[in-house]
Amino acid sequence: MHFSSWIRSELCRAGVTDLLINGNRSAFRDEGNGLRAIETPELKPDEVRTWALSKMSETGKAWDARFPFVDLSFVENENPWRMHLAFAPMTEMGILISLRRLRRETHRQAGDARWGSSRFWEMLLGILERKETLLISGSTGSGKTTLMNDLLTRIQPTERILALEDTRELDPDHPHFLALVSRTANAEGQGEVTLRDLLKQSLRMRPDRIVVGECRGAEVLELLQALNTGHRGTLATLHANSPRDALRRLEWMALLHGGSQVPIQVIRELIATGIQWVVQIGRTTQGREIEDLWKVEGREGDAVLMRRALP
Repeated sequence: MHFSSWIRSELCRAGVTDLLINGNRSAFRDEGNGLRAIETPELKPDEVRTWALSKMSETGKAWDARFPFVDLSFVENENPWRMHLAFAPMTEMGILISLRRLRRETHRQAGDARWGSSRFWEMLLGILERKETLLISGSTGSGKTTLMNDLLTRIQPTERILALEDTRELDPDHPHFLALVSRTANAEGQGEVTLRDLLKQSLRMRPDRIVVGECRGAEVLELLQALNTGHRGTLATLHANSPRDALRRLEWMALLHGGSQVPIQVIRELIATGIQWVVQIGRTTQGREIEDLWKVEGREGDAVLMRRALP
């Protein structure tokens, strides 16, 4: 079987959440219960490369040997997918392909079915209604984007939601949801648009809520300033192992990109007054679940105070 036919059948397989192609050596799929090795046709480098380049062409993406990584999103058989590609010289076994199926929800109550049994679900809906800032923390594949989509779907249809992402993933069932996507520089080093750039522009676009798909770097300082200047109800995701670690990561990223211009005491004050809640998402053998919810209670001395919420 030709590689393009095989991978198309895999992408159409019901229940697959992740599909990983390790160059010309092996492939793994996840159907919700962890990665399992799968049989493949002969993984010929030319066929794998042709398929990857065709997807890049469809989405207007290009790659450069100076930065041989590409992120993109595409739709296969009405299923949205996110794909990450790693090219040589960063890998010697051929192109590494990492695919993640993105959930597309059309029912406003989808979150109730998925999270309704959680003791924290109703509390999260209350946080949304009060327009308090919520940080969604968790590891890779824990369900941060899924929870974000479900929460955004429950926001009042009269509100204007503006999402900022590196790769298009969010797709809530909401009539006034808009997404801005960052862009890497071209081969000449021109045309880069960062999340920080998008955040600055979004403040001029009359958003009722700003959503950051994932906090990663220089945009954090801009975000913290926006949270302290009247932009209520913001949602953002971040990779961290606990709510306390999530705030530490925010602090670290703000320090890293703010340099000596912003004292650490100022950054902690921005975090303590700008972030109201941190929810922790985890992945278990039974599926994804809301593990914990913490309230940020302000600052005392050098410490940001937090309290575990009791449902």
